[in-house]
Amino acid sequence: MDINTTKTDSYEFHKSGLAEKTDESFDSEQIVFKSFSIKLQVEDTSSAPVEKVRGLGTIAPGFGHQIANQTIPERKVSHWVASDDCEAINAAEVSETFTPEEVAGHFRATIENLRHSPINEKITRESYEYNQTNELTEIFIDFILCREGLVHDRCFTVECSPDKYVAGKTMSQGRVEEIKSFLNAIFSEWEAEGSKTYWPRVHYGLEDMLVDYLKKKENVQDDVAPKIVSSGNFWHKIRFEKLLKEIYPFFQILLDGRGFFSEFGVVFNFFVKFKQELVDSAREPCRTNKLIIALRENRSHMREYFNRHVLDVIFSGHCDGIVNAMFSDSSFGTDNEAKPSNRSKLKLGEELEYDIKNDLSRTRGRLCNIFSSLLKEKGMSDQAIADQRGVHYGFDDRFTVVSFYDSSAWFEINCTPYHPDDERAKLSFEKVIEVIDSMRNKGLIDYSSGHKHVDALSATQGDAGVLLAMESEIQRNPFLLRAFGNNDRILQKNEARWYKTFADYNPDTKPFAVKRLNRIIDLYNKKIEENHTGKPGHKGSTDWEKKERLEQFAHFYSQLVHMTTIQKGLGYIDVDIMEKYMAMSLLHITGANRVNKLSTLEFRFFRCPKTVQEIDLINQFLQAWFGYIHQCRKDKIPLQPVPEDIKSCKDYTAAEVQLKTIEYLSKLGLNPEEYRCFWGEVRDNPSAPD
Repeated sequence: MDINTTKTDSYEFHKSGLAEKTDESFDSEQIVFKSFSIKLQVEDTSSAPVEKVRGLGTIAPGFGHQIANQTIPERKVSHWVASDDCEAINAAEVSETFTPEEVAGHFRATIENLRHSPINEKITRESYEYNQTNELTEIFIDFILCREGLVHDRCFTVECSPDKYVAGKTMSQGRVEEIKSFLNAIFSEWEAEGSKTYWPRVHYGLEDMLVDYLKKKENVQDDVAPKIVSSGNFWHKIRFEKLLKEIYPFFQILLDGRGFFSEFGVVFNFFVKFKQELVDSAREPCRTNKLIIALRENRSHMREYFNRHVLDVIFSGHCDGIVNAMFSDSSFGTDNEAKPSNRSKLKLGEELEYDIKNDLSRTRGRLCNIFSSLLKEKGMSDQAIADQRGVHYGFDDRFTVVSFYDSSAWFEINCTPYHPDDERAKLSFEKVIEVIDSMRNKGLIDYSSGHKHVDALSATQGDAGVLLAMESEIQRNPFLLRAFGNNDRILQKNEARWYKTFADYNPDTKPFAVKRLNRIIDLYNKKIEENHTGKPGHKGSTDWEKKERLEQFAHFYSQLVHMTTIQKGLGYIDVDIMEKYMAMSLLHITGANRVNKLSTLEFRFFRCPKTVQEIDLINQFLQAWFGYIHQCRKDKIPLQPVPEDIKSCKDYTAAEVQLKTIEYLSKLGLNPEEYRCFWGEVRDNPSAPD
């Protein structure tokens, strides 16, 4: 294998390594990475055979981490270190050097000896068979060598190729012994800590070894004052050591198993810099990762630092590969090959949400029983289909609806996915609206949100460029949030926070989000200027492959541009579901904590439709919107960047919202007058009489 040749996986994501620091638009002191690798998340409990794991391993040529520039043999060690082969050696006098392969062998033998110490043997026997130990050991060894400049940077995957080693590099025996002393120390400390607990630890996992090794190697001191928190009758002490265990899970959340060795080091460095603030921000008990909580709480402006010195670095490394993937098996094709945009028929889903108004109706199940009873009177029956939400009702089992409580504040109705021309769906919605009107008239509920789900594959045809173009459209036109019936709720209750665009972001995140989106747009437009046509279209791609492309883009964009994980929203800290609060959420494509993986786009800025005609109008808008995007992709029309000073939807006058909405609907080929039921509700002062 030629490590100097750029590789791509089956989804055309380049696995290049690090690039020189050339992007002046990012104010980072870190080295900039240059790729986005195929996902392989190594789970500690996996039983995948080594052949399968190694077959999916990846190599990233061109490693350029700063430490790689050190001359390993010349690195002097001035103190005495312990050795497995002798009691002690003076490392400063050792002149022998080892190849990377030999160094790996030394570390492998050391770890094997440590892993089979009496305490670890006891742990293994009393827990469960752990059959991926060898694979994780190999990853750990490569991570150590990568930090020393002996192995090319890559994801946390098994790689058995000899080309993973950096040519011409060696390591002195003194340095080998020094690192072996680190390994002895971290295993000894783990065993000592484990012997104090009543229940034996299951195993010394990869995530533990990585963090402990960096702590020992970088000589990170535990000089952090613990935090004491109360919960009911219990007191919890949050210590620095406990918070260390949160780093690797946070890294996995951030990069979904696609993170590089060097990127993990960047996250670790952030943790060290803000270790006291992280402990001070932690909460207990809590389901949310404590690093996420700290970033949302934002002590000492750590969120801005994290954006500038961590996310900017990681974003730069992944951005080129993301854009390249939009063209490598391009959806452009030739004029004869291109699929006409009007052939794409969307598959849709509804979330009809209503505010619960009557105290009596808050009793669990009461509204669902009333809704079901009234549906039966309309001819819809129990279809003997039930899930965690409740029982489904319909005229037959081809299209059904189900009602349930969304917390104690909202009554919600979901339905079977359907196409816009599905007559059975239209008939069912007519009956649902009649029942809802009856419940509204009784004062039980009132209109809230009308989230619309669109099947990602039917909307994009597997083309991630459509998602990017859609983001460009929605972020440049924030007035749309008020144009579709949410005007009063946004102005009176600031509900734009529930379905926001970048214009509604916190001041410490908005500039980064706009800058990163515009960076992607700039790279995209340069590809178009180069008249890049790529290979033939997606004809040979399976639906699974198309969904994987969409999932990789969606995770990259949600985490590094939307920044859903680290945002503070609605005044809460320990609420994972706040990650969904975007005008267009991509999280159902990837799945997230408390967000189901449905492979759908979720549009959250429509108000709850009051009639079946309004449901149809929203469907027509989305059909025209995606048709417009597909045509722009086919015609290779450049995307427009988002202005840095883009204003919030709240800052438009009612006249501006209406005028811009009329212009936008006309651009999509729609009749604006048909949508007056939505934009006609826009006004400057919601409290004023109509």
